[in-house]
Amino acid sequence: MKVAVYSIALNEGAHAERWANSAADADYRIVADTGSTDDTVERLTQAGVTVFRIGIRPWRFDDARNAAMALIPSDTDICLTMDMDEYLAPDWRPKLEATWTPETTAVWCRKVLKYSVEDTAALSSFSVKNFHGRWGYRFKRPVHEALSYAGESEVTRDCADIVIYHVQDHDKSTRKQYLPLMALAQKEDPNDAQICFWLGREYMWANQNDQAIGMFEKYLALPSSTWPEERSEAMRYLARLNRDEKKMYWLDRARVEAPHRREIWLDIAEELHGQGDWANLFWACVNGIEKTRRTGSYLDDGHCWGFRLYDLGAVAAWRLNVLDRAMEWGEKALALAPAEQQARLRSNLEVFANQRATMEVEK
Repeated sequence: MKVAVYSIALNEGAHAERWANSAADADYRIVADTGSTDDTVERLTQAGVTVFRIGIRPWRFDDARNAAMALIPSDTDICLTMDMDEYLAPDWRPKLEATWTPETTAVWCRKVLKYSVEDTAALSSFSVKNFHGRWGYRFKRPVHEALSYAGESEVTRDCADIVIYHVQDHDKSTRKQYLPLMALAQKEDPNDAQICFWLGREYMWANQNDQAIGMFEKYLALPSSTWPEERSEAMRYLARLNRDEKKMYWLDRARVEAPHRREIWLDIAEELHGQGDWANLFWACVNGIEKTRRTGSYLDDGHCWGFRLYDLGAVAAWRLNVLDRAMEWGEKALALAPAEQQARLRSNLEVFANQRATMEVEK
């Protein structure tokens, strides 16, 4: 069994050795460099990676990745596509060999997003289909390119023990190309629900709010828009983009769409806190805190699993004179909160404790 790890690169000198070293157990490591002006090619070559210089005009990520795939030797059995700002956890190869069978065409592994290489906490974790057979696959879409299978029957297996870490490089110049390329992708396939969702998100991040609202609404109307987690996320974004009475309308629709997501309950709680609606705030926090399992998708928001729901719930409980619960949630919030929130939360706990003591004396 021969394994090739491949990628495309443009000015990835800061990540080159980490990428190459993590894939050292592969039979082939191949990178298609698309025009680096830094020391990417030199660093990769010194690390033993085979580098080809290619040119793609007009630029499309799918064309670049398909060009890189075409450079993989024909005797390869399994390919791994891995971006340059990603790297493999140790011992990935024996896990892959134990998972792959003669009829397998692709393997799903686990991708873990981290803030930095040194950070032990995961921002999110989700399954990705990055391992595939040498033949029958190609990338489609000019951006957010998807690996598609042209054979008769795709046979995939899961191996969550294989981990690819991703420390996102937000300074990449290619990031500026995403919006026009996504607009092109949506034009090429208007019925691609996921591209509509991603394009709406890019419009939102670019502060093009009217275009974002229109694209999210188009996404929700598509017959191919069927994934509850993603649909609820689009509704969360629509709530952020609408500052009028539609905000709570979209939050409520998101809640109905995917009530199992803690993210939605926190959004609702923040809105109710702003309105001073203490009873419904308490209800939202109870429901949110009860959600103890992440979905495992790329849409999971680590912020929603911190202190904030407990913080808001403690305030609601205090306002409603449910002081034992206010103390319980206030202490939990304090235990989870970052340093800059500690003083405020300790002050809240003192207020809760004093009010509880006063009520006990009055009894």
